[in-house]
Amino acid sequence: MDQDQNDQVGGMSDHQKFGETSSFGSDSASASNPADAPGTPQVYDKVDETSASVRDRALQMKTQLADKLETGAGRLRQRATNTEKIDNAIATTKQRVAQTSDRVAAGMERSADWLRNANVTSFQQGLERQVRENPGRTLLIAGAIGYLLGRAFKGKDA
Repeated sequence: MDQDQNDQVGGMSDHQKFGETSSFGSDSASASNPADAPGTPQVYDKVDETSASVRDRALQMKTQLADKLETGAGRLRQRATNTEKIDNAIATTKQRVAQTSDRVAAGMERSADWLRNANVTSFQQGLERQVRENPGRTLLIAGAIGYLLGRAFKGKDA
């Protein structure tokens, strides 16, 4: 088969399909101006069709995005007004804080009562006996207490 015949699928060459004006390889009927041949689409028509379809697609995407934004705004407003779960979580947290505070306060009161009622002489003797029997453990406990007190006072100054 000849190259010109291969190029002319459906009775039209690529040159004719895209509106090129070269008459090389075309038949004599359309050799003067292939764009004037009947049924030959113009390149400009294709570009107009393509730009119109791009515009239509952009408009469609814009509309879809606007719809999704409105849906999201509605959901956000609904969640903001429906705060039952958040209210329940806050109430539970408040209850736990109150229970923990009560336990800590009770322990502090017991410690205060013990200090008020403690005999300093017996306390001193018990402490001396503890140091003699377990010097390493006593040193670690004293270091830990010193560290915690240092952190507590440093946190207030900073």
